[in-house]
Amino acid sequence: MATLYITEYETLAPIDHGIFAQCGYEDGGVTEQTVTYTTSTASTAFQDETRFVRVVADALAHVEFGSAPTATISNKPIQANVPEYFGVVGGQKVAAYDGSS
Repeated sequence: MATLYITEYETLAPIDHGIFAQCGYEDGGVTEQTVTYTTSTASTAFQDETRFVRVVADALAHVEFGSAPTATISNKPIQANVPEYFGVVGGQKVAAYDGSS
């Protein structure tokens, strides 16, 4: 089984004068969860304030976002141990699938 590590963020990190870094702002309003997957497995719903998530899989994963997502081989792949950021809406979930069955 593989694990998807999910970190939720309210905002991107501010740099200066309205410019933001392409990473989440570690301001204490961060929520973390993990999802163990082989077949499509969904996370719990993101917090209402969540606008961005950072996901890292410890093995190849195909991910899908939505209110009741089901990940398939056709969904976007993410490589193992490479962090990816996605814009989301509070209440959504992410599902991960390893592509093996």
